[in-house]
Amino acid sequence: MGFIYHIDDLSRDEPFIIQANKKDFVVVPYTIRCNDIVLVEGKNFSTDQFFNQVKAEFDQLYAESEFKRRQMSISFHDRIGGTPQMVKTVSDLLDYMKKHNGVTFKRKDEIAKMTLQDKTSIRE
Repeated sequence: MGFIYHIDDLSRDEPFIIQANKKDFVVVPYTIRCNDIVLVEGKNFSTDQFFNQVKAEFDQLYAESEFKRRQMSISFHDRIGGTPQMVKTVSDLLDYMKKHNGVTFKRKDEIAKMTLQDKTSIRE
């Protein structure tokens, strides 16, 4: 159907390539660990708790990135992540992450294209 990727996979933390209809197809991981529905709606996290959860995930992945490519996925939904207090929290998170060398921000389609072009991408 012309799609090159999907995002509904929780099996690992980095994108990988599978075969679909005899063509390369990218699986771009999704997360429930840094997801506003799970944390804010489901667990009633405050914005401070959400910030600290995502920051802890980022800090660990950033430390691991010294030795291995790492990806972090944060899931936002308009009715939660788009609220004023969450917009402020997300802005603070992005400011924190931008202070770290080598960190980039990409949309899922950009990650999929990068994965297809990278000869070191995991293939199943």
